Formats: sequence, C-alpha cells, structure tokens
Amino acid sequence: MPKSLLNNRLVNITAGLLLVCVLGWLLVIGRDILIPLIIAIVIWYVLDTVARYFQSISLGGFHVPRVLAVLLALAISILLVLLAMDMIATNARSLAQDAPSYQLRIEAKINHILGVFAPDVKLNMSRFNDLFNLEKLVSWVVSAVSGFLGIASLVIIYIIFIVSEQAAIPKKITALFTDTEQRDQVNATLDRLDKNIRTYLTVKTFVSLLTGVLCYIVLALFDVNYPAFWGFIAFLLNYIPTIGSLISVIFPALLSLVQFDSYLPFFGVSIVLTMVQFSIGNILEPYLMGSRLNLSGLVIILALAVWGAIWGITGMILSVPIMVIIMLLLSSMPSTRPIAILLSSNGVIDEENNN
Repeated sequence: MPKSLLNNRLVNITAGLLLVCVLGWLLVIGRDILIPLIIAIVIWYVLDTVARYFQSISLGGFHVPRVLAVLLALAISILLVLLAMDMIATNARSLAQDAPSYQLRIEAKINHILGVFAPDVKLNMSRFNDLFNLEKLVSWVVSAVSGFLGIASLVIIYIIFIVSEQAAIPKKITALFTDTEQRDQVNATLDRLDKNIRTYLTVKTFVSLLTGVLCYIVLALFDVNYPAFWGFIAFLLNYIPTIGSLISVIFPALLSLVQFDSYLPFFGVSIVLTMVQFSIGNILEPYLMGSRLNLSGLVIILALAVWGAIWGITGMILSVPIMVIIMLLLSSMPSTRPIAILLSSNGVIDEENNN
C-alpha cells in the first residue's frame, strides 16, 4: 500500500474519531435542549401516523381533512397522557399508605428465609426507614410530575413548529439540491427513513400496548395490587430493548412475594409474565417488524448502553430509532457504507431490503 494512501486513511480515521468525540460531548452538554426536541419528533411521528389513519377513513366518500385529523390525534394523545398521570398519582398515594405494611411483610419474609440458614440472625427493618420514607416517596412523585410538565410544555412548542414546517420541507429539498439525480437520491433516503421509523414506532407501540394489557390481566387474575399501574409501567418499559421487559417482570413479581403469605403467587406471576414477554418479544414483534430494521443484536445492546449513558432512560427508549437513522444515513454514502454493513444484522443494506 502506498505511504500517501496509508497516511490519508490514518488522517480520515483520526478525524472520524475526533468528530465522534465532539458529537458525544455536544450530545451530553446539550441534553436539556435535544431531549425535548427528539421527544417532540417522536410524538409528531406518532401523531402524524394516527392522523393519516383518520384521513384514510372514508364515510360516504368523505375523508377527514388534514387539520381536523391532526387535532383529533392531538386531543386523543392529551387525554391519554392526563389519564396516565392521574393513574400514577392515585397509585402513588395508595402505595404510600400501604408502604408500612409492606415493610413489616418484607421483614417477616427475610427473617423467615434467614431462619432456615442462620437461625440466630434477625433483621430489623427500622434501620432502613429511609427506604420506606413516605414523605420522600410522595415528594419524589410530585417532583417527577412537575419535571415532566416542564418538559411537556417545551415539547408542545417544538411539535407546533414541526407541524408548521412540515409542508415546507419538500420545497427546501428542491431548493437545496438542484441536480435531479441527487435530489431523487435524497428523497429516496428520506422516504426509507420515514417508512422504517413509522414501522418501528407503530409495531413497538402496538406490542407495548398488548404487553401492558396482558400484564394487567395477569396481575388482576392473581389479585396483585395496582395491576393497572404495573400494566402501564410494562407498556413504557417495553420501549427499552432487552432490559425493559426484564424489569417489568421483576417488580410486580417482587410485590406479589411481599403481598401474599404463600410463595405460589410469586412463582405464578413470574412464570406467566415471563411467558408473555418472551412470546411477544421473541415471536410476535420480530414477525410484525420483519427484517425492516436490519440492526445487529450486538449493536442494539451497545446502543442501549451508550445512549443510556448519554441521555438516561430517554436515551434507552430512543436508542433503536436513533441507530436506524444512523445506519440509513451511513448506507446512503459510498464512503460510510462499510460501517452501515457492520451495523446491519445480515450484512445486506440494499434498498430493496429496506422497503
């Protein structure tokens, strides 16, 4: 290999690594601005998908106008958010009232287990009162809701501007790319990106909703406390790849262990919820999603860790859509196409495999 070519490659690799470091730094320091913007874009995608569904409904040849369809989708979303917040607040108050009895049950369970292996050891849960401090629990919930409302106002502003700018995007692309071939390539890439993101959000929302409903039914059948709350938590956590489904099983299972004197509900809840999560996550979701995302499983796990470290829970939820965008953008340029191939699950990133 010629020395000049080797030097050029080293320079390109070094420049790429520096660019990644700078972008990572910008993502961290700009999280307060970027997170609401990304959330707004995701919500806009959901609202736009629902609005398109409303527009597709035909009543005697009449189709719902675009503006009315968007307003209907927005009204339904706001109603669902308000209901969810009311449910969380109600369950937080109930949990605060029941926490002392749970503390006694936890102490009794642990002492019962210790009695088998170490009869002389007794655990006094009063040492851990800070973990069961009801005032802290309620104040944490209030502060979390207040923080959410603060972000929600900024998200709503972003959504309004995104909707107002939506119609101007094709005109801007036409003005930016005067070459017809280049403009067609950009439009094709954006169409693929739009289709993949909509597919992911639609399928993920459907399977998350199904997971939450089934979780509620299972917990209600086993008479576990707060089944609607845990169903909602399962719905949210299902957006987090891999670990979300695991967490949504652990917490209600532990509650059943504390709530009942018998260990049978604990084993029943654990087994049934695990079966539900496995069936949906490993059979139904891949079937509905198909090979459209084409992301390597290792890449998904690494993305979960990286974006979780950068943006916390929000980064974990958005890790897969972000990686889909990155892979499609990399695949559209010959110089970065090898990186896209490494990110893919089967090494094939041709356009026909993404349609």
